Amino acid sequence: MIVTLDGRRVDATLTTGVTLHDLIEHVRSTHLPDRLVVSVAVDGKVLDDAALTTELSAPVNPSAQVDLESADRAALVATTLHGLAQEFEHADSGLAATADRLSAGQAAAISDVGEFVRLWHTAYRALAQCSELLRCDLTACRYNGGTVRDSLAEMVDKLTQVRDALEAGDVVLQADLVRYELPVLATTWQELLTELASQIEAEK
Repeated sequence: MIVTLDGRRVDATLTTGVTLHDLIEHVRSTHLPDRLVVSVAVDGKVLDDAALTTELSAPVNPSAQVDLESADRAALVATTLHGLAQEFEHADSGLAATADRLSAGQAAAISDVGEFVRLWHTAYRALAQCSELLRCDLTACRYNGGTVRDSLAEMVDKLTQVRDALEAGDVVLQADLVRYELPVLATTWQELLTELASQIEAEK
C-alpha cells in the first residue's frame, strides 16, 4: 500500500484488513498533531462526502494508493470565517429590496428573510465547530467592547422579534425590522467574523 500526505510518501505500516478510517487516524496521529485531513483520494479518485462516508469503514486494498491532503487548523478556521463574513455582506445588500417587497405585500419575500435566518444558524454552528477545532471558545473572544457571545445574544433577540412579527402577520413591523434592524446585524456580523478571522491569522 502506498500512502502519501501532502504529496509526500509516509510510513503507514498497518495490519492486513485495515479500514480507511483506521489508516487516516494512524496518519493523523503520527504525522498531523496540529493539522486536519481535508481531502482523501484512493487510486487517484478524490472521495466526496458521500463516498467517504461509505469507504471509511471498508478495508483498504493492500495494493491501493491513498493520497491525503491536510490543512492547518487555524488557517482552515480563518478561511471559514472570512467566507461567512462575505455571505453576510451579500445578505446585507439585498435586505432593502426584501423590505420593499414585504411592504408591498409580496409574501414570497418572507423566504428571503428565511435565508438570512439560515445564514445566521450556519454561522452559529460554524463558531461551535471552529471552537472545537481550535480547542478554545471563540464566543468568549472580545469584540466591540463586549464578547462574541454578547453579539450572539443580540442576534437571537432581533431574530426572535422578526419571528414574532411573522407569526403575528404584522407586515409593517416585518418590513421595518428587515429594513432597519437586519442590515445592522448583517454589518455587525460581517465585521465581527472578519475581525475574528484576522485575530486567528495574527496568532497563527
